Amino acid sequence: MTSSREKILGKLREAQKPFPDAPPRPKHYLPVALVEDTSSEGLLKQFSQMLKEVHAEIFVVEGDEAACDKVLELLKSHNTTNLLAWDFKHIPVQYLESAIKDNGITIHHPEMRDEFRREMIETIHQSQAGLTGADVAIAATGTLVVSTGAGKGRLPTVLAPVHIAVITLEQIVPRLEDWLARQRAAGSDRLWNSANVCFISGPSKTADIEMELIYGAHGPGIVQVVVKK
Repeated sequence: MTSSREKILGKLREAQKPFPDAPPRPKHYLPVALVEDTSSEGLLKQFSQMLKEVHAEIFVVEGDEAACDKVLELLKSHNTTNLLAWDFKHIPVQYLESAIKDNGITIHHPEMRDEFRREMIETIHQSQAGLTGADVAIAATGTLVVSTGAGKGRLPTVLAPVHIAVITLEQIVPRLEDWLARQRAAGSDRLWNSANVCFISGPSKTADIEMELIYGAHGPGIVQVVVKK
């Protein structure tokens, strides 16, 4: 099947204007960002450094129990009583949902398309934190890649003043193009089937007003990442 790109290039070649011959897509691209150590520990080190540079926090823990304890510690530090969260099958920590409930925190999985939309809006505005996983983490830029889907809505990443993301060490890749290449090689249709793909590099920030950098203007002012080894 001929792709749209190939059709457009074919028309350009036939017309010979404005290009006599459009070059084919290169097999390899030069990397935009430098990642010297691509071992697991090397990627973790660079991801940690870049997260700090974009004013996010990172907490590296060993195993499910430590990850669960750290998430609870963070939630308590933000005085969380109402939590916006993804479906916990998309958050890579066992028994986390029950632990959060046992600590008296109410969990909301916001669904804005049903008949209780008005009531849900009133409820979620009281939430102190959002809890999610991520599709992948980019070491070169300290970026979380988050796609929407069933049980993975956008609201937990943008509405509450605090966004806590939990990932595993294996989810850290060197660069964005490495992840895209893996998606292409695996024949994944995740990007095509997702209504939204977000790239989160630290807290929400803007400098629209008098060029003064403000955090949390259009989303969470605090981003914290728990990495489970």
